[in-house]
Amino acid sequence: MNEERVYTVSELNRVARELLETELGDVWMKGEVGDVSRAPSGHLYFTLKDAEAEIGVVRFRGRSPVLVALEPGMVVLVFGRTTVYEPRGRYQFVASLVQPVGAGLLHAAFERLKERLREEGLFDASHKRPLPRFPLRIGVVTSPSGAAFHDITSVLARRWPLAHVLLFPASVQGETAPGELAAALDRAGRFLLDGALLDFVILGRGGGAAEDLAAFNDERVARAVYACPIPVVSAVGHDIDVSISDFVADVRAPTPSAAAELATPDCTEMANLIKRAAAHLAIAIDSRCRSAERAFHSALRRSIVREPRRLVETCAQRLDFYAGRLLGFPNAVLEPRIARFRHADDLLRLTDPRRPLHRGYSITYRVGETSPVRCAADVAPGDEIETVLAEGRIQSRVETRRTE
Repeated sequence: MNEERVYTVSELNRVARELLETELGDVWMKGEVGDVSRAPSGHLYFTLKDAEAEIGVVRFRGRSPVLVALEPGMVVLVFGRTTVYEPRGRYQFVASLVQPVGAGLLHAAFERLKERLREEGLFDASHKRPLPRFPLRIGVVTSPSGAAFHDITSVLARRWPLAHVLLFPASVQGETAPGELAAALDRAGRFLLDGALLDFVILGRGGGAAEDLAAFNDERVARAVYACPIPVVSAVGHDIDVSISDFVADVRAPTPSAAAELATPDCTEMANLIKRAAAHLAIAIDSRCRSAERAFHSALRRSIVREPRRLVETCAQRLDFYAGRLLGFPNAVLEPRIARFRHADDLLRLTDPRRPLHRGYSITYRVGETSPVRCAADVAPGDEIETVLAEGRIQSRVETRRTE
């Protein structure tokens, strides 16, 4: 055996997979659908063939959805990566996007961009902002020569003429349109009217072919919508048209006219609402006035009103009552306290240890101590003692003691 490298089957399959994935990368492939099957896991398996060869294709669950049901004989475009299924050594194609040929590459690019922006969070509901109920400053990003701006201003003039409408012109189709739309959105987001930002901006254009609406599927426009500091209403094409800007915008409208309708109140409806509110308010005021009038007439029928002197007499009588209570307050409060004080004084006098001294008793202490001597055993011969009398003190020395 020579010194050349000997591969195991696993190593060879792994090297083949790495070479295919790194050297060829992601590619588009066109072919006719052969056998189609879906595994219980949800993964889709089918073959793709032409007149001379075929290859197995797998589309894993969780990838962008297939727009139509695949059937044998259908010609499709698939986008993905060629690889090797190592356990079987099987050459296969892993598709991330499956698109019928009739829909074209433009829609495939649309789906690819939509999926990527969704993963980045540009479509998240948490980023959506509500529109103000009564807008006064409205921006419009569209072509000045298109019908969209005329439609929007016509609807606003009819529904909500209080609003100021400002046009931020931009091309809506062609190679320069995405850059112009993104720049116009940036200007609208920073524009100040009467010292305040615009309430929201409408981004849109009228209907057209898919190629005509391509500017609103551009990543630059999508990121400009997401970064705009004020709410954005996307109104592109007709009801059936869907663009990337629709997913990123705070509000999606099916047409430019519909955007003007859903973003503003109807002044006629508001006027009717105010009239109804004013009528209810007038009824409520009239009811309150009638109630107050009835209360007033009822008060006039009271005796206190017919005889004002009774009011003065009642007040004088009440004043006498409170004056009596006020004058009697000191005695009512102080007398119980004086009684308690005298009782405490009597107790202190009765428990005064000096009281028995006046009857001839005395208290003896050892000199330097504070506890009295209660029996002879508490002292010893030679101890100095002090005797407290009712009047004065005597100091002496113990000569003898008796304990019996």
